[in-house]
Amino acid sequence: MTSKPLFCVVIAVFLLALQAAVLQAGEPVLLRTALLVKDAKASIRFYELLGFRIETEMDIPRKPEGNFFPLNAPSTRTRLVIMASDSGEGGRLGLVEFSGPIPADNRIEASRTGVGDAVLVFDVTNAEAIHDRLLAAGVNIIEPPQVYLSKKTATDSSPMRGHVFHVKDPDDYLIELLEAPKPVAAKKPVR
Repeated sequence: MTSKPLFCVVIAVFLLALQAAVLQAGEPVLLRTALLVKDAKASIRFYELLGFRIETEMDIPRKPEGNFFPLNAPSTRTRLVIMASDSGEGGRLGLVEFSGPIPADNRIEASRTGVGDAVLVFDVTNAEAIHDRLLAAGVNIIEPPQVYLSKKTATDSSPMRGHVFHVKDPDDYLIELLEAPKPVAAKKPVR
């Protein structure tokens, strides 16, 4: 009888020790998303329209032979631009431009999104205003802001509605601009 509780205690201590070892090793934390771009200047202008600013910029020589970064071209230069949101919230974005030569695009059809492609989702407070700003700048807009009804409801059980639209950045990465749902204003009774 005493062996079963003792076994459970030993297993519990083992699991706690294992958990402590995992926590001590540290879990990975996403530092930034990096996009390989053809023209860093064009990408910088685009992401500035979304409220990002340059935080760090480096131009680094690159040795193609013996380099562990699996690039599909023997490029000899790397430009890294790290951008952060003006608000200081959210993640950082890395723009990586290789040159001498520029790597080939691996996508079968860059104008369409498929497996292996990234979709960057940005939280916006006013989808219509962002849409108008991007439209005026000549950005490749897939569709105007669309209304969506949230599955969640407001505290008074009324429906909540948000807006979403999609654009392409200069390298054809799909960008989703999502305005969080807000309670739908109740219609005023007609008298």
